Amino acid sequence: MGWKHWYRELEQDDEAWDVSEEVVLRGRVHLDFCGQPSEIEVEFIVGADSEEQAQAIEEPTELQKKTWEKYMACSSVIHPQVLESIHHYYVGIVEKYRKAYSLWGEDPNEYAPYVERSEQLSDRIQPVSMLISDSSEQDELYLNFSCSWDREHGLGVHLKQMKVNRIQGAYTLYDLE
Repeated sequence: MGWKHWYRELEQDDEAWDVSEEVVLRGRVHLDFCGQPSEIEVEFIVGADSEEQAQAIEEPTELQKKTWEKYMACSSVIHPQVLESIHHYYVGIVEKYRKAYSLWGEDPNEYAPYVERSEQLSDRIQPVSMLISDSSEQDELYLNFSCSWDREHGLGVHLKQMKVNRIQGAYTLYDLE
């Protein structure tokens, strides 16, 4: 797919300029994650040195475009690896969530069941967004998921060189990098 037109159609959010000195370019795209069709929000974070420079930003940086295009071209290979990594992470945290749901009087099997294979998590996670910062290295991005076991915070997956680097709650993942 040619992305030139899509880049120009991204919505610019520069209202946070006074606080963050960056511009967010947002768009939506349909994505197939391991057989699960999803529509996700994509955010390109572009830094600016002045308000005038911020207003002139119309597209992601070249590095961001390369990262995005490589991700999309390789997504059918990347997604199964991400799902396998999420499964490995989930096996390590499931007991904590099962105990919490039991304490709350809810059925832990509904939200945090035991699973043996990564495919069993496919209907328990939903990709919702992606973030590509201009301060990132090439081929570095963040995938965010809603998930059945942590309905408040979701799940964040940090990719470097299109390989899983770290997994944790979506809202805390950025704070540790």
